[in-house]
Amino acid sequence: MKIFRLFLLIFGFYSLLCISSIKKSTAQDTLEVMYYNVLNFPGSTPQRVSYFRTINQYIRADVILITELINDAGAESLLQDGLNVYGASNYQKAAFTDGYDTDNMLFYNSDKLTLYSQDTIETALRQINEYVLYYKSWDLESADDTIFLYFYSAHLKASQGTENKAKRLAEVMRFKQHIDSIPNAENIFFGGDLNFYTHSEAAYNALINSGSHPLIDPLPSGVWHDHVEYSAIHTQSPRKIQFGGGAYGGLDDRFDFILFTDDVVNGTNKISYIPNSCIAVGNDGNHFDIAIIDEPVNTAAPDSVINAIYYMSDHLPVLCKLEVESSTVPQIRDIALTAYLEGPFSIANMSTDLYSELPLSQPYYASPWNYNGTETVTTLPANVVDWVLIELRDTTNAGFATEDATVNRQAALLLNNGSVVGTDGYSNLQFSNSISHQLYVVIWHRNHLGVLSANPLLQNNGIYTYDFTTGVSQAYNSGQKNVNGKAVLFGGDANSDGQINQADITVWKSQAGSIGYKSADFDMNSQVDNQDKNQKLIHNFGEESQVPD
Repeated sequence: MKIFRLFLLIFGFYSLLCISSIKKSTAQDTLEVMYYNVLNFPGSTPQRVSYFRTINQYIRADVILITELINDAGAESLLQDGLNVYGASNYQKAAFTDGYDTDNMLFYNSDKLTLYSQDTIETALRQINEYVLYYKSWDLESADDTIFLYFYSAHLKASQGTENKAKRLAEVMRFKQHIDSIPNAENIFFGGDLNFYTHSEAAYNALINSGSHPLIDPLPSGVWHDHVEYSAIHTQSPRKIQFGGGAYGGLDDRFDFILFTDDVVNGTNKISYIPNSCIAVGNDGNHFDIAIIDEPVNTAAPDSVINAIYYMSDHLPVLCKLEVESSTVPQIRDIALTAYLEGPFSIANMSTDLYSELPLSQPYYASPWNYNGTETVTTLPANVVDWVLIELRDTTNAGFATEDATVNRQAALLLNNGSVVGTDGYSNLQFSNSISHQLYVVIWHRNHLGVLSANPLLQNNGIYTYDFTTGVSQAYNSGQKNVNGKAVLFGGDANSDGQINQADITVWKSQAGSIGYKSADFDMNSQVDNQDKNQKLIHNFGEESQVPD
């Protein structure tokens, strides 16, 4: 597999321009892997996909391996209604294989990974599915080695008793025979609903101690069943009462696992397990033998996610995080943004009345922005309205797009048609940051309320786009207003504190009658007068920025 570089290029990787003239550096990315038993989905309750959607919007896993899938229609529903939602289209799935009982499925983030091959391992009960992925390094054409990941999804025989243990062992041995026959297998993951009650079971020991590829369990071994000391890693059942099928009785079993080979621990093949990142999602360790929605309040995830996990399945998803090392030249990607400021906006575009007063250097060096960028121009294009400050935030959803999630800041020029461009006056903004989750964008302006994109930026051929102007809901918490059928940023924040209130009137009074590049010039015509106060500030009195801190 490590000699097919040209073959891989067929799958659409972008060429790296001038690679020989740029010094290579070591870059790192993060992959999140989730295994989840989805309780005979879709069954008679296909509407449960809404819970799956809530869970994924919170986790944003890059690799999702599913057990207890009934049919391909269920897989399509999880893909289209649970993953590729709110403008996202980056998730893809494997081909469905119909086994003797319920089936498995792989979903993956195609921005980072490609499915190279898939196979099935037949057992007496259910198939064990093999999915081989490779990481889409930006330097794939020139890299010394392609990073492969071997994922295996299994749902082993359930229940206690000697006969059931023997069946689990037989299933595991089929997997071990298969993986031992593959030359140069690397970064191997085996997981799913394995139904182990204790670490002393023969099937568990076969996975951990036998064959050419012994596996490692990142979580504590022991007698997991009905023992409170393992309450933080139990995965079944999040329910205390029975509904919709499945088990109930509270959390008291660890049935769901993610195991992996020692090269993943050591990073030998450029994939490294991030220590202490393996968790049972929704388990805070305080709900032994009770439902995850019972008291005490479950703080392991937001309430909406805890409720979604409770209603989706009788298992908790299990998650681990991986670090990917790639010797790479960062890929340059574009951002195409569109936004309107209320102050200069009229019917279809913005005025450039302030043009003669605009500074030639970015004005966001002072508090509250404290941006030390050196963006400067010698002359400004005639269609420039003002400078804006752009922030990119990498996170799982808009509610978590706080300042801590910021990965890039750039000062930019805002044109009268709403386009946000670089200092040359026409090019898209560019960035080269790696992306762990999804990109959200914040637009700051010196006397308008800042906005955060309600949805992640859409990516097409390396260009990330977002248009705030099509509706107020394009901003997080609808943090815009509608003017003449277009969404615009609220004007009137003279002191740039994110609130339009009496303090801004005080600033306006201090600047009233003046001319120039003034913060109280809300309509941006270079004059501070009653129109600024009466038409902009007073009309927006009490509004606040909805950008999370």
